[in-house]
Amino acid sequence: MAKPIQAAPSLNFDRRQLLASVAVITTAGLAPNAEAAGATNAAEAVNPATSPASNVSAFNVCVSTARKIEEISQRNRIRQQAGLPLLSIPKELRKIKNAELAAELEEFADRHRQAVWDEVLTPIREAKGDPNWRPKGMMEGLGYQARVSKVLRQRFVAQLRVK
Repeated sequence: MAKPIQAAPSLNFDRRQLLASVAVITTAGLAPNAEAAGATNAAEAVNPATSPASNVSAFNVCVSTARKIEEISQRNRIRQQAGLPLLSIPKELRKIKNAELAAELEEFADRHRQAVWDEVLTPIREAKGDPNWRPKGMMEGLGYQARVSKVLRQRFVAQLRVK
C-alpha cells in the first residue's frame, strides 16, 4: 500500500483560515451553552468537536469543506446521543483529506505504474541486451518496486503542486 502523501497547501485552501473558522463557530455562540452542556470549566465549553456547524456556510469555507464539517457534526450528534466522546473537527478534516489523497495516489499509480516500471527497467534491459529482462529474486524485485513507488509519489506530488 502506498504511503499517504501530505500535499503542500494549495492556493485556494487556507488551512489556518479553516481552523480559525472552526474556532469561531465554537466560540461565537453557535456551540451549545456551557451550563446546558454540563461543562465544569471553560475548556469543556469551548470544544471544537461540539460545534453544530449549521451556519458553516456563513463562514469563508468552500462548499466541500462545509459539507464535510456538517457530516462530522452529524456524527458528533449521534456520538453524543450514544454517550461516546466527540470527534475533533480539525482532526477529522485532516483524516478525510489524507484518505482522499491516498485514494488519488492509488488512482494515479494505477494509471502510470506500467510506464514507470518500463522507464526504471529500460537502462538495465539495454545494458544486459535483453528487452524482456525482469528482476529474478524477491529482494531484487522489491528494490525495483521501491524505486517505482518513489517515482510515482514524486510525480503525484508534482502534479498536486501544479493544480
